[in-house]
Amino acid sequence: MLSPFNRTLFLFVAFATFCSCGNNQNDGANARTSQQRNTIGEIDEHTAKNSLDWQGSYSGILPCADCEGIETKLVLSDSMTYMLTESYMGKGSGADHIARGKFIWQGNNIKLEGLAERPLLYKVEENRIRCLDMNGEQIGGELAYKYLLTKDGNPEIEDKRWQLVELNGKPIKSSSETHYIIFNSKDGKLITKAGCNVILNDYKIKNFFRLKVTQGITTLMACPDNTEEELMKALLQADNITYDGYSLSINKARMAALAVFHIVKG
Repeated sequence: MLSPFNRTLFLFVAFATFCSCGNNQNDGANARTSQQRNTIGEIDEHTAKNSLDWQGSYSGILPCADCEGIETKLVLSDSMTYMLTESYMGKGSGADHIARGKFIWQGNNIKLEGLAERPLLYKVEENRIRCLDMNGEQIGGELAYKYLLTKDGNPEIEDKRWQLVELNGKPIKSSSETHYIIFNSKDGKLITKAGCNVILNDYKIKNFFRLKVTQGITTLMACPDNTEEELMKALLQADNITYDGYSLSINKARMAALAVFHIVKG
């Protein structure tokens, strides 16, 4: 039989053990809760919706069963609305189709709503989106690359000032204030100056390197030479660009550069 002192000591040890186990259990539960919270937070942080600059225009040519291809342009807005333009190549202008509506996020995918004839699902990736099949699965195999739409524009060259240094193979004496181009991504305008007038042209960049410049408007100052005229002719002829982080070349096919520019820093 336990003495009063031993009985008191036994009860104290039992109580301390119980408290210790309870604290360990609470600590474990808190740790698991914290881990779950961190895991959930990490998933939320790194979804395509939260971590990618997905707003903008995407274009490409998707496969077509009974035509040459479907020239596709999909514009995604941060208001969760879209505009889809499809042109069925080889079927005439009457084959164009334009749809507008809302889209919803499903994980890293988006679903275009309001298209009764077919649900359209796309996986959002960095600087491109991938057309998925009817079940939301990625299309694999050798044709997988044909289901990609690439984001229009090129952030490496847009919204920067480029100084003209060479035109039609000849060096140009210039400054960054008198001879330059700027690709303004917000309104799709190419701002050009080659001596005196400021010229505004519409432009589009697809697949990062394909360039299309259309006829624009200009101020009407008389220029001392024909550099402006030659530069504008080169820009309208060009169909692609190349750059190395410092030099930008405006090209026609794989021929020699029509014009060369250097980036203006600061």
